[in-house]
Amino acid sequence: MCNSNLSTLSCCSDKVVVQDKVCINWALAAAGTQTIYTDNISQTINGTGYVKAETGTGTVTVNFFRTGVVAAIQTIVVPAGGSTSFTVSRFNTISLTTTAAAQGEFCITVRYAL
Repeated sequence: MCNSNLSTLSCCSDKVVVQDKVCINWALAAAGTQTIYTDNISQTINGTGYVKAETGTGTVTVNFFRTGVVAAIQTIVVPAGGSTSFTVSRFNTISLTTTAAAQGEFCITVRYAL
């Protein structure tokens, strides 16, 4: 945290922010859950992206999790044949849950400080 008062002024050090993009095709052969993204630096991150449900008859539920929190911090439901975009903060794992066999595309651009 930066500190400023009448007698002293100090500034926060510059932070190096990194941005990575990951895009994959995903497929579940039957109803179920698959972890689709996990950060590998044990940091809470921010991300923007999209999920497409290209084939299948059921919905796809996208859950964003943070270690130490039991419930998803954000949930998005994608209809069969649909897509949705998202911007989510403070997560480190993403899972997809389908109600039937499905496949699609997942793309995310994550940002984190080093």
